[in-house]
Amino acid sequence: MASSILADKLHEYPKQDVIDGTGGGSASILDDCLNSHDGVLQLLHRYAGRTFCTPGKRLRLDEQSYYPDYMNGTGLDEVWMCCTVPIVTGVVDTRTKKAPFREGESHVLTPNGQVISLQDLIVANPEVVMGEKMTAFSKSLFGEPTWPIVSKKFDNLNPIPHHLHWSKWEVYDINSFDNPGVSPSHYHTTAMGLYPFVTKDQFLACMKRFGQGEYNGVRHLSPHVMMQLDNGFVMPNGVLHSPTDLCTHELHVTMDEHFLAEDLTLDGRIGAADAFYACREEDYPKDRHEDWDYLVEKFDFEANQDPEFVLKNSRPAITAEEFAGDGVDAKWIVYGDFLGDQKCSILRLTLEPGGRTTFCPESPALFHTNGGSGRVGKLAVRYHQDMVLGEIYSEIGFITQAALASGGVEIENTGTESLVLTFDFPQHAHSRTPGVAVTK
Repeated sequence: MASSILADKLHEYPKQDVIDGTGGGSASILDDCLNSHDGVLQLLHRYAGRTFCTPGKRLRLDEQSYYPDYMNGTGLDEVWMCCTVPIVTGVVDTRTKKAPFREGESHVLTPNGQVISLQDLIVANPEVVMGEKMTAFSKSLFGEPTWPIVSKKFDNLNPIPHHLHWSKWEVYDINSFDNPGVSPSHYHTTAMGLYPFVTKDQFLACMKRFGQGEYNGVRHLSPHVMMQLDNGFVMPNGVLHSPTDLCTHELHVTMDEHFLAEDLTLDGRIGAADAFYACREEDYPKDRHEDWDYLVEKFDFEANQDPEFVLKNSRPAITAEEFAGDGVDAKWIVYGDFLGDQKCSILRLTLEPGGRTTFCPESPALFHTNGGSGRVGKLAVRYHQDMVLGEIYSEIGFITQAALASGGVEIENTGTESLVLTFDFPQHAHSRTPGVAVTK
């Protein structure tokens, strides 16, 4: 059955037809995509802007592309690499008077140059794309098969407003590839939690000042931590944080919700309506918005005032012995358990010129390119600079269960510089959690 073409376009790719994957025919399209690159799907860069942020301009777009004329002055400060749910930015496309069509949602490039939602391909054959284990896990978590992790990068000129996620945990990889020229002795910090000496009454008084004066001062109550380049960090849900003004690769559970806790930043004022805009009803009911006493009673002071928070949640990079080899360096950037189990992990693979390896992890994974050029399966990849909005660049891919079932994918560095790839693994991807010592 032939699939129909949707009238709407992805805002970044007006030249590409968008296939309606809900009308039948997705299974054959999936087969074509899998056969094209030995089980590797090519994903598009999906860009987004936040109305309360200013781009740091390290997403490697050309200067003209950061501020599309249809975004009413909002700049692009995020690239979403793998996401199967709608995101919540507050941006309105001035052409349609609506949020940008399928904003942030992952789309796959087909062999004939059309695009189709990754979620539509997952639904067409979840076990071929994600495998039995991830299919069962995602159904248990979301009620339907979907990729259970989001991969993105956010890049801001200033620290993000101090905020928290009631339900969404996340992890960070702040690396030197995304932040060229930044010294290891930089002074870019992330505010995290509250100082142990802050009382409940002090915090409540601070929140009750939201929108009432010059600044409610919530970030003054938080310790600030200097983030280490090329290492990972874990941010549990429910903890206040104001991420650094560095380009940050982030993974989080498949949802997009937040509460903004401060009313003034270097990017401007935040109104109460904006503060609660992205809260889910089940996490923070609408009739409780601006009920600061309710917020403080719900707030997890123990998690926010843990004196060992940095020690528990830092993830210094460690060698990934199972993937390293001759001319191949492999490091776990995010690993281990947090919040009680194996949430997700990040692996960075570096191949020297001429290097080659067969990559066959236990689970499907998203990957993106951090440097050099080469191939993953039959998909040619190359790290780009000055990318133009509207053009397609081969940097991001998804290694499916179909590829793993065939013995994995061969990765080869075909260039003259190091080929650097970063792999994002979902929850419970490994039978043995990375970073956990084997007991004898």
